[in-house]
Amino acid sequence: MKRGILFAALVALIGSASVSCRRATDPQRIAAVDSLITAMEAARLTLNELDTQRYATADSILKLRRVLFLRRFNDTLDKPSAALLGDQFVQLREATRRATDHRHVMDAVTSGSARLKQLKQDLSASALLEEEVGKAILNETNAAEAIENSVMHVITNYQANQRVLDLQARVDSLLDDTLPSRRTP
Repeated sequence: MKRGILFAALVALIGSASVSCRRATDPQRIAAVDSLITAMEAARLTLNELDTQRYATADSILKLRRVLFLRRFNDTLDKPSAALLGDQFVQLREATRRATDHRHVMDAVTSGSARLKQLKQDLSASALLEEEVGKAILNETNAAEAIENSVMHVITNYQANQRVLDLQARVDSLLDDTLPSRRTP
């Protein structure tokens, strides 16, 4: 019987020690997590504003005109035309990878937002030990910074893709030179 009482006292002591390490969370830490949640929402809105169909358009252009590009590359070209065609071909080839990157960054934003919301709930419920709180906030801050850099990279790629689409009419005029001439009767 004495063993049972001793064990119960030990469990109660350990339980009270662990509860004492879980204090009410500092409002500044909750505010820091709220700020990260806001940043994730801004990233999501930014990515949603970009028309991902434009990547598919660029990829389709390459599929439809690849042979014309390759024929034209075998012709003698002036330096500006060669540079324009070469850059356009390379940029069009990147469209699928850019679309994939865009999706991956959107997935990272979605999962980051979910983690941050869960962290906020845990902070509000004082469910984490003090040392866990600091570590969790630091980890999420680093993750948010990485996601922000990825969003900036997606924006840069999107703008490059848009420039490619804007130049396509000019490139098409250079590619039309590779088509067999039509005889008029």
